[in-house]
Amino acid sequence: MSFDPIEAKRTARWTKQELKQFWQGPDVQRTQRENPALYQQLHIAGEQAGVIGKSLRGTPAPNVPYKPPTKTYTPEELKLRGDFTESYCRELFGSGNSSAAKALFETDPERYQDAKDASISFGILPPRSTPRPPAPPAPVKEYLHPVSDQLCDESGIPRGSLLPWEQVSQLCQQKVDRARKVQADADAKADADRQAELATLTARQQAEQVERDQKQRDLDRLVELTTPKPVVTPEPVQLATARLLAQEKAKSVEVPIGA
Repeated sequence: MSFDPIEAKRTARWTKQELKQFWQGPDVQRTQRENPALYQQLHIAGEQAGVIGKSLRGTPAPNVPYKPPTKTYTPEELKLRGDFTESYCRELFGSGNSSAAKALFETDPERYQDAKDASISFGILPPRSTPRPPAPPAPVKEYLHPVSDQLCDESGIPRGSLLPWEQVSQLCQQKVDRARKVQADADAKADADRQAELATLTARQQAEQVERDQKQRDLDRLVELTTPKPVVTPEPVQLATARLLAQEKAKSVEVPIGA
C-alpha cells in the first residue's frame, strides 16, 4: 500500500514542526532510553514526514541471557521412564551383554520394545531408524457356557453340554423359531376350522330357509284356496250399455252427412 501524504497528515499525532523540534532537541536520547515505544513511533512519524532519514539498522534485540532449552517428554516417554529405570535400561542395552535383552525379547517381545523405547528416551540407544513393529493381535479368549437340560433336550444335544456363547444364542434363537412356528400352525388350523364350521352352518341355514319359504308358499296357497270369493252382482244390461255408449261418444267426432 503506497504512502498517502494527505491521509497521513489528517491522522498524524504530531505536526512536521513538532517532529523537527523533537529531533533537533535534547530529549531524543532520554526518550529512547525511557520510553522505547514512543521513540519508535516518533521515529516512524519523522521518517514519513521527511524530518529524519530511515534507520539503517533495526531495533536491537533485548539482551536476554542464554538459557539451555528445556527437554520435554511425551506422555508415552513419561510412562516408559516410570516403568523402566535408567540403570535397568543400561543393564539391558549398555553393558554389551545382550543375553538379558535376548531373554526378554524371547519371553515378552512387547516389553522388550518398551524397554528399547525407554532406553532411547534416556539416550542409551539412538533413535529408531524404522518405526516400531506393530504389536501382535491379542489372543481372543473363548469361554464355554453350560446349556440347560431343557434346551439340550429340545435341541437334540446331550445334557451337560458346554458350548461357546454364540452357539448358545443360536440354540435359543432356534427354540424361539420353533415356538413361533407351532403357534403359527395352531393359529392357521383354528382359522381353517372356523371357516369350515361357518360354511357348514351357512349351508344348513340356507337349506332351512328354503324349506321355510316353501312352507310359507304352501300356506299362502291354502289360504287362497280356502277363502270364499266375494259374490259379484252383475251390472244391469241397460246401465252397461249406457256406459259403453258414453265412452264411445266421448271418443267420436261428429261429421255432417254428405260432407
